Amino acid sequence: MSRASSLTRLPIREFFARLPDPRRRRSRVAHPLLNIVVMALCGVIAGADTWEEIARFARMRRDWLAKFLDLRNGIPSHDTLGRVFAALDPVAFQQCLLAWVNALHEASRGEIIAIDGKAAREAMARAGEKGPLCLVSAWATANHVVLGQVTAAAGSSELGALPRLLELLELHGAIVTLDALGCQKEIVATIVQQGGDYVIAVKGNQEKLLDAVHEAFGQAFDANEGTTFGKREQGHGRREERLCTVINVPDAFPDRDLWVGLRSLAMVSREYVDGHGETHNGVRYYISSLPAQRARTIAQAVRGHWSIENQVHWVMDVSFREDTNRAREEHAQANLGMLRRTALSLLKNAAGLSGSINCKRKQAGWDDRILENVLLGRETEQS
Repeated sequence: MSRASSLTRLPIREFFARLPDPRRRRSRVAHPLLNIVVMALCGVIAGADTWEEIARFARMRRDWLAKFLDLRNGIPSHDTLGRVFAALDPVAFQQCLLAWVNALHEASRGEIIAIDGKAAREAMARAGEKGPLCLVSAWATANHVVLGQVTAAAGSSELGALPRLLELLELHGAIVTLDALGCQKEIVATIVQQGGDYVIAVKGNQEKLLDAVHEAFGQAFDANEGTTFGKREQGHGRREERLCTVINVPDAFPDRDLWVGLRSLAMVSREYVDGHGETHNGVRYYISSLPAQRARTIAQAVRGHWSIENQVHWVMDVSFREDTNRAREEHAQANLGMLRRTALSLLKNAAGLSGSINCKRKQAGWDDRILENVLLGRETEQS
């Protein structure tokens, strides 16, 4: 079977058939929207980080791309790529990409969904705006799949984007984790209304709530109440011990009815010895809709939330150079951000492909067969 026929076994065009083309003068359009989307996705998977690099990738791999795309009018310039993605509806584009990823790597029910934002600083710095552009992502921690992304208003924090992102997600049966910025009554209510549970950090931005949590734990310890789950780990030159203690929310807890679904409070203490032999300690508090008897699950949710930091945010900057990317026109950064996160999901789930994300991207750039397997979710045999 030829490579062309193997690529068309899972018809890419079906997933993007309803994507609105933002170009007004259709009669003058030389490059089909599908071509632009597929070239960009393949380019980002294979190591391209800018519109110019994507265009160069497409020119160098024209013969391979021609096996499943209509390239009678050639390869679009990097300016064309930039203009199209700046005008493309980011929500509609995201839905098409997610449908593609989910067809290959379906997320499981009962998953932990970590939601957090990161900045694309260079884009806004060059645009003269105040503050960085914030991209808020939802990450399925067990399946290693980005489930959604929303761009916050220029110069604003992720809080304004959270409600819009939650609307895009299927939360039934899932556990949503958020940092303290997302500890808001409206956010909690939305999660519960959509059939999800939550584990959310509590800090000084909710001073009254934090004081109430401290008092509740003081009373619980005096009465010798609570469910505890502990875990020890060793690796990367350090030893770490985490202890998660969970209690039921007291009947007299302040504003209890205003925090929809609130059932438990968690205190997570962490002690680790670094590679120099120095001991570090820390304590964090959380509210949750899960019952106190599920201390193990709450501890896993707290631990899992950090994967969005080191498996998404860190990788975006180190492997995809997101923080230094200068795309800033209209929706360009949002759409490029979703291309990166889709590429990350596909590379994370690429069966039989070893190495870091950066190494996997290079392998996809070197070998058409590997790129094809990443794109279609097939296993790559490696020596």
